[in-house]
Amino acid sequence: MMKSLITSFPSALLLFLGSLLVSAGEESSHPNVLFIAVDDLRPAIASYGDPLAVTPNLDRLAARSVQFERAYCQVAVCNPSRATLMTGLRPDKLGVWTLPIHFREAMPDAVTMPQWFRKFGYTAVSHGKIYHNPTPDPQSWSEPIRRLPQLPFPYPEGTREKIRAAAAELPINDWRKKSLRPPATAAPELADELLMDGARTSMAIEDLRRLGAEEEPFFLAMGYIRPHLAWVAPKKYWDLYDPADLPVLTDEVITPDTPAYALHNNSELSHYMDLIDFPRPWEDRTIPEEKARQLVHGYYACVSYIDAQIGRLLDALDEEGLSEDTIIVLWSDHGWKLGEYRGWGKMTNYEIDARVPLMIATPGMKTTGEKSYQLAELLDLYPTLCELAGIEVPDFVDGKSLAPILQDVEAEVHDGAVNQYYRRWQGEEYMGYSLRTKDYRFMDWREFETGEVVSRELYDHRSEHSEKENIIAAASPELLEELTSILLKTHPRRGLEMMPTVHSNPTKRPHPIEVSFRNEADTELLIYELSSKGKRGRANRLAAGERVSLSSYLGAALVVESVCGRVHEVHYAALPAREVVVGIPQEQAVSSES
Repeated sequence: MMKSLITSFPSALLLFLGSLLVSAGEESSHPNVLFIAVDDLRPAIASYGDPLAVTPNLDRLAARSVQFERAYCQVAVCNPSRATLMTGLRPDKLGVWTLPIHFREAMPDAVTMPQWFRKFGYTAVSHGKIYHNPTPDPQSWSEPIRRLPQLPFPYPEGTREKIRAAAAELPINDWRKKSLRPPATAAPELADELLMDGARTSMAIEDLRRLGAEEEPFFLAMGYIRPHLAWVAPKKYWDLYDPADLPVLTDEVITPDTPAYALHNNSELSHYMDLIDFPRPWEDRTIPEEKARQLVHGYYACVSYIDAQIGRLLDALDEEGLSEDTIIVLWSDHGWKLGEYRGWGKMTNYEIDARVPLMIATPGMKTTGEKSYQLAELLDLYPTLCELAGIEVPDFVDGKSLAPILQDVEAEVHDGAVNQYYRRWQGEEYMGYSLRTKDYRFMDWREFETGEVVSRELYDHRSEHSEKENIIAAASPELLEELTSILLKTHPRRGLEMMPTVHSNPTKRPHPIEVSFRNEADTELLIYELSSKGKRGRANRLAAGERVSLSSYLGAALVVESVCGRVHEVHYAALPAREVVVGIPQEQAVSSES
């Protein structure tokens, strides 16, 4: 059989990684970094004023931190929020606005925060969800990301059969027939370590103890999955709450005088077998109050479960005597609606989705335990941590250092914080930009391809923060001009293009061909085929020394990266044929590590 010729796309990333060399005998006085991410965490934390949240460990972290009361993500959905935070680039510059596109396809030469820290002698290690789940970016880390041990299925016996039965009832063309998920909540009688976040915490503690004994400073990232759906936590955390005391919103309405595309459709919850028919905000039906109470209960139980795991991390840091030489940062990628505006989930530009908890503790900080009401963006973490660690702040980052606020909580860094959201509605594409100032939230909805403004929203935060009255029609021209001017400084009106830099470019009638790889690296490789829009397919794993032939098509782009991060290449399927040999010889691999 004739094999395809694969032409190579050179990776500037390897050139960068080759520069991550620090003299073996060089002493470092840089503090460690403990980098804690929590998925889908709104400020449902006691230190943020939530009277119901049982969060003693987050509260004690707040007591040793500056707690930011007005911190905002850049996009209220996992992938782009994390991509922009980790690269230091605004979404419009990076070209990542949605879930499917990995930032390596949008901007192959982007330099992530842990990569930058490695340049200055840090050992960067990751656990859990730091980037979006399918795309962990091994190039960022000094060591391969370790796999979890096998964990028990946390649902009652017979759940799998119920999932299959529910999926069988779905229409033949329903995408969930093969991907329907278990129930949205579960309260198993399991130890913390037998669920994913507890198991990951145990592994992170092992690395914290190991790395803390080394001469080189560490950048240890621990990303928690909960309270992302499904809301699965050991029963003891459910037992912390009386469901009757939990807030259940039953009389919410959609904010009047807003564009239909400003809302999300609650589709995230419909992935779960017990929520298949979850209502959309604009529909004339709601979920039963009992079910809503169960969901809210599950969310809070998961918050308390994660709180306990963070407590374990903080305890280990103290036990190892590392607290006085470690910067701690805790952040969430976005907020979450629990019925507000008849919405459940994230994926809007409103305060409830954009506002996130953010805590920063650094050795010798004089503002320990104080709160700041100054504006902050997650984008600011890249330059902030560089400055706090005493390393060079790169000139390519878009954020601003929050170090002045850590010295004086009244110091102002931003006159506005911006988040944005891409929306496809009735065949049209829009980008909504949302500017939060001290007093207002201003939204500028634009056509995606042209940048032309099609609608606007304005909310007054001087007296309350519910954003239930759009006052754009009554606003003065002077106020609108002022807010527009602030927004345009960072987000000029221009057309955007969704297509990433790296994507497949098939012929009109894709020619099916076989593509072959041989792994001569000393590590496992992951091979992803990209769609014509740049989305990665399922990873094909190729062990060291093995060969594989994959069924593909003429013009397909295939990303090849190693689990250790030293290899990152893009190849295009072409004719005539040759086998692609991937890998770095052992001696070269050693010299290219940071």
